[in-house]
Amino acid sequence: MIKFLHNRVIPVVVLMLCTIFMLINITHQEEAIVKADGDIIIGGLLPIHKRYNSSTSKCSNFNWKQILNAIAMTYAIENINKNRTILPNITLGYDIRDGCGSNNQVIRQLLDILFDVKDSEPCSADEDFGYNDTRSSNSNDTSLMDVPMIDQRVSEKLIGLIDSNLDKSSGDIQVIAKSLNIPQVSCTATATQFSHVKVFSTFYRTIPPDSQVIPIALAIANHFNWKFVSLITFSPDIANPMHQRAKDTFMAGGICLDVNDILAMKSNFTKTAVNIKNSAANVVIILSDRSSLLKLLVQLDKQNVTGKTLVTSSSWDVNIFKFSPQLVGGMIGISLNQRPSKQLITYLKQASVCQKFKPFLVDMVQEYGKKMNNGTRVDFMQTCSELLNHAIQSEANLRNISYKVAYVIDAVYALAHATHKTLNCNQSRCQSLPLNHPYIRKKFAENLSRISFAGVTSKLFEFNRFGDPKFTKYHIVNSKPRSQNQPYIPVVVGSWQANNPIPLYIRDSDVGFGPYANISSTGIGQSCSLPCQPGSFYQLISSSGCCWKCIPCPPNTVSNQTQSSLCDVCPSGSTSNSNNTKCILTQPIRLRYDSIQNIIFLTYLTIAVAITFFVWIVLIKFRQTPVVKASDFTLSQMYIVGILMCMIAAVFLAGPINDSICAVSFIIFCSSLCFIMSIVLVKTIRISRVFKADFAKSNKTKVCLSRHGLATLAIIFTLTEVVICVVANNLDPIVVQRRVISQSTVYLQCRSTTRIGYFVALGYFFIICIICTYMAFKTRKIPNNFGEAKYISFTTYITLVALITMIPAYFGTAGPFQAAISSFGMVTFALSILLCMFGQRLYVILWQPELNTKENIMLDVATYSFNTAGTPKADRKNYFHTGSAHTNTTINVSSASENSGASKPKAQSNLKH
Repeated sequence: MIKFLHNRVIPVVVLMLCTIFMLINITHQEEAIVKADGDIIIGGLLPIHKRYNSSTSKCSNFNWKQILNAIAMTYAIENINKNRTILPNITLGYDIRDGCGSNNQVIRQLLDILFDVKDSEPCSADEDFGYNDTRSSNSNDTSLMDVPMIDQRVSEKLIGLIDSNLDKSSGDIQVIAKSLNIPQVSCTATATQFSHVKVFSTFYRTIPPDSQVIPIALAIANHFNWKFVSLITFSPDIANPMHQRAKDTFMAGGICLDVNDILAMKSNFTKTAVNIKNSAANVVIILSDRSSLLKLLVQLDKQNVTGKTLVTSSSWDVNIFKFSPQLVGGMIGISLNQRPSKQLITYLKQASVCQKFKPFLVDMVQEYGKKMNNGTRVDFMQTCSELLNHAIQSEANLRNISYKVAYVIDAVYALAHATHKTLNCNQSRCQSLPLNHPYIRKKFAENLSRISFAGVTSKLFEFNRFGDPKFTKYHIVNSKPRSQNQPYIPVVVGSWQANNPIPLYIRDSDVGFGPYANISSTGIGQSCSLPCQPGSFYQLISSSGCCWKCIPCPPNTVSNQTQSSLCDVCPSGSTSNSNNTKCILTQPIRLRYDSIQNIIFLTYLTIAVAITFFVWIVLIKFRQTPVVKASDFTLSQMYIVGILMCMIAAVFLAGPINDSICAVSFIIFCSSLCFIMSIVLVKTIRISRVFKADFAKSNKTKVCLSRHGLATLAIIFTLTEVVICVVANNLDPIVVQRRVISQSTVYLQCRSTTRIGYFVALGYFFIICIICTYMAFKTRKIPNNFGEAKYISFTTYITLVALITMIPAYFGTAGPFQAAISSFGMVTFALSILLCMFGQRLYVILWQPELNTKENIMLDVATYSFNTAGTPKADRKNYFHTGSAHTNTTINVSSASENSGASKPKAQSNLKH
């Protein structure tokens, strides 16, 4: 494919160029040329004029900056010719053409340089444009005799081109130069695309690409702690990815971008200025050329934009400081400005300069002279010298018009050193080689990439692998007034050098930000929102991540840091303070006796206590009646005391608690229940023993049926429970603990660590209930009027059901619900067993007194005895005896109830006791 291009395509292209060149040579014979012959020629393409009129073939609008670049080019070449250490026996010449700021004119002048019509004949369409590819498989063939016809048409003295044109024109030059393998060194083209080696293979530049200012701008922003900026970039005529690269670099460096615009030649600068004015970012980074910067400053000034600090990447001239100090005061610049050397200034004052550049200066000098002398003819040399002296007498003016002089000089020296190396020069002479041979041009390009010399723009000048300068030094300048109430001027306050360990250096003490000194390092204007304070979190409202809104933390969440991204949820049982900056424990809801619930409870308790005392009074009043006597008056009173203890425990469970109340209520609760069930148990045992056949023969029966024995047994059962509760509370104390229901709801409750005390105490109580239930079931058929057997059974059932339901409900709830269940439950339980045990007796005593007689009790016993008549005959004797005993016992018990004085058998006397 490459061979096809070399042998077919490129010859056709060059033939077309030759044809164009012949037409140009015919129609443009009187163009301005500054030229000096030599053994080797360096071509120069500079826009000496800014405009070209194709109808008149005239250039206009003289460009002082470019004439200085042209002068610097001849100055460098003459210095090299004087220096015998470089190209000792070679004289450098130059061929400088005016591109007039026109792409078409640049191409014309380029062809004129390449195909020098004075030294070569016009191209022939019939010539053989064979191309022997020296980069073929026989790459080691260094024969210089076979020179391709294409390269023969190019001036054999030309070693390279220096251009100082816009990026678009530089790209057009490279298309032709690359096809002929001619090096092109630019001192103005800054587009990033020129670093693409495969596309621009023979393109080099002494000025760094635009992309190098991106890390510098980022370093400046970080140095001053600017985290929120606006970014404006300029897109040249050719495609340029600089803006996207700058955007990615800034965002990767932690810088937020607000306004994010790209400027082009025909962009709406007014719109961009309005965006900057309305932006919350106080720092604007402008990466553009000087002309675009001036256009933007004009619009910013019209919009009366103030309060912004501008960071620019282009050089400044006097026009920059014509704008309002509120706009350009404190501006930061990234500058490549290089002041011309004293030797160059001296060279500019020489009269020979005017003579050398007369083709370029004659029209301008004559026009200036006529204007100054009322149209009369002037002396060229005198007027030209006056103009040059005027241009260099002011330092600010010289800085303004000599922007790229240093880069032109380094470009000349780069080509000279590459030639020196290609021609294998020693201290006295260089080899004579055909410079237009492809092998020599290839070797020249390789040497150009490897040269190293003491340059003007840097102490050591080299090209990197992309054809860009390897070492570049930037100045960091600051817009400051000379003195108070004086105009602003650029002042160097730092530098950037990529090969330094710390590239950026800024003397902070020398930096001034004009009217807005407060944004230097205080962090003001770092974002479009102020940092969110503790107690709130930020929520992004822009895709760039720079703008957000501060939202207060929701209830029960906190943030104790500035600019928090979220709020932390408070632990269970705690809430946030009023500022949402700290979690505090939720105040527990404490039980109070004056609450509605407890007022209702106390009313209910009062009624229950009244009922209990009413029953107690009735029993005391009718204690001599058979019904009361039959149920054992002593145990009945103890039973009522136990019921009152339950009600007292309910009072503790319903009110506010502390560690002491928890311990006391636990003991009273368990002991009162156990006391009641112990009484029920001994009453059940008593009834069961009374109706057993061998009661008279058993010593146990005597103990069980004795009045003091039964009471003692109930007290022993209860004291055992009390001991269990006290020991358990000492081993595992019951203390007040927080019971968290929700974030805002916390109750206090009595709890131990392991709850073993609860389980042991209640387990003991549960065993007593089971035994009592069993005994009550066995005595369920005892005569109703004799004892409370059936009601004892009901009582034990109620107690067991209450134990199974109320205890889990107590541990499963908290706060007022737990208090209601426990307190109302205890009182209801006490009333239930009170009425169950004594309800029927009260009914008999108060409303059916005729049943509260000895005869009625005897009738019940007889009925019970007759009901047993169906037993087997073998047992009837004993049963009858038992029945007699029962009868006698019953009668005697009844008689004892009536304080009878009749004689009694021995067994009857024992039973009475």
